[in-house]
Amino acid sequence: MPRPESGHAVLAMVAVVVTLSGAIVTGWATLATRVQSDALAQVQQAYLEEVRAALLGWYAREIGRIDRTTEAPDAASLLREAGIAARWGLRIAASDRLARDGISYRVIVAWLPGEADASTLDPSTGRFTAVGGPRWISVSGFDLQAGAVSETRARLDRLARHLESAYRARLLSDPSRDVTVNRFRARRCAAPAAGELPCIDDYMPVDASGLGQAAGLDPLLGTNAWGGPIEASNGVDASQAIPFSMALRTSTPWGGTLAVFAVAAP
Repeated sequence: MPRPESGHAVLAMVAVVVTLSGAIVTGWATLATRVQSDALAQVQQAYLEEVRAALLGWYAREIGRIDRTTEAPDAASLLREAGIAARWGLRIAASDRLARDGISYRVIVAWLPGEADASTLDPSTGRFTAVGGPRWISVSGFDLQAGAVSETRARLDRLARHLESAYRARLLSDPSRDVTVNRFRARRCAAPAAGELPCIDDYMPVDASGLGQAAGLDPLLGTNAWGGPIEASNGVDASQAIPFSMALRTSTPWGGTLAVFAVAAP
């Protein structure tokens, strides 16, 4: 006949096994939940990186347009124009036109709301306040616009140096080497001689002025990095006395002006 103590031992062992089994099941469930959560987080982060790339691509394509106005583009326009399919309740917002170092740009933030999301983007500063644990990315147009300014300045400088070289070539081809003649401008505006630069009394786009053909310019030097025209003048703003010069300028999308001069030393 079994002893009562043996029965109690068996029951205790069963209780331990049940407890351990429950703990194992709970542990596996917790681990599975954590794995699923981590996997979802990785997928969502990858999605946000795709959103970032789409926004940067859109900004680069629209770089000459997006910062012409002060008002922020709306979320629907951003999603549509950037070709973004909204998932997991994606929210997106853009700042008003901001300015730093003479360069205008916007900040765009996209986020996947957390619980009780109350996240906001301050349109006047571009500052994002994350509330409720959202996953989010931020895109700034500053570097893109700064790059466009730098490229435009480089084109203006190349254009000026090319015109200075054309001036020197005209001077050296003249047996008299007369330094009192302004070779940035034809002697007879109504009938320029071969190789002379046309008379441009007021600013005119390089492409429409005849300057490109007369000076053998690279067509790229007729436009800025935003696709707008570079203008030239050998009348307004240009020096008609030694040292002679030609004025060159172009406009930024936000209404600023970038200008240089091609100058011929006597």
